[in-house]
Amino acid sequence: MQSLHIASVQKKCNFACMRLSKQFVSLSVAFLSFLAVSAQDANTYHQRGASKMSVGDNVGALADFETAISMDPKFKDAYVDRAVVKQQMNDTEGAMADLDKAISLDSTLGIAFCNRGVIHEKQGHHQAALTDLDRALKLDPSDATAALNRGLVKSRIQNIDGAMEDYNTALKLSPDYARAYYLRGLLKAGQEDIDGAISDLDAAISFAPNSALAYCDRAVALERKGNYQEALADFDQAIAIDPANARTYRNRGIAREKAGNWKGAIEDYTKAISLNQEFATAYFDRGVANYRNGEKEKGCEDVKKAAAFGYEQAVFTLDELCK
Repeated sequence: MQSLHIASVQKKCNFACMRLSKQFVSLSVAFLSFLAVSAQDANTYHQRGASKMSVGDNVGALADFETAISMDPKFKDAYVDRAVVKQQMNDTEGAMADLDKAISLDSTLGIAFCNRGVIHEKQGHHQAALTDLDRALKLDPSDATAALNRGLVKSRIQNIDGAMEDYNTALKLSPDYARAYYLRGLLKAGQEDIDGAISDLDAAISFAPNSALAYCDRAVALERKGNYQEALADFDQAIAIDPANARTYRNRGIAREKAGNWKGAIEDYTKAISLNQEFATAYFDRGVANYRNGEKEKGCEDVKKAAAFGYEQAVFTLDELCK
């Protein structure tokens, strides 16, 4: 997932910068509510909206941003932040309209180009995303979030060298940027630089110790090196943080299977399937595991399900094992 900027905190700030304590933010909302009522000021409504957004009150935030804009129709930062809320509420069309409006009010507003580029990428419009992110970085070369998001776009279109360069830039600009370490680690893993991937994922975890994804992907890298016990410890930690992630259970199942724990592997594949009833690879993995353990009928049943969900390898396995 890519990072959207929030205009109301600072120009190069993403959501991570707004991690204030719940108590502090609640006090801020109460105080700003008093000011909004008494001052009837667009900026105060905008700030109150940002405080509400930071504690997940998107409906309240949207109402305050709309009030701010009705009081000042040229309030460019309010359009940027309202776009963030709309995107979080799955109103992509509304978010794009707000970013277009902000850019029409100020064509040097790098934050709006960055956020619009993120949405273009989510829509699969890679070239439009690159155009906007290039513009954002031209306007503000010190924007680490724009560099990271451009790197992610480049990785999606297989411009690996360009993606690596952008991730390196993001980390030079922001040396404690956990997400940049994480994404660079994934890129290195994809290039078979497993030691480099583990090093970056170590850094990502040091800066974001509650990142289940970082633990899961470091576990995958460790498993590829044959370090099964270390991998299993990371999978356990990822599940402790996010017990509802089917992918983590499936990957732990693979590590357990390689470590010789067939029973535990099958339990993990089953858990993954319970969390995602259409998880084709988990059905396939459980099917093969059962087949190898002498449960041919059970195994073939799962392989058939995987094939029905379109998993190509399952189709070939059916022809080979389950005639």
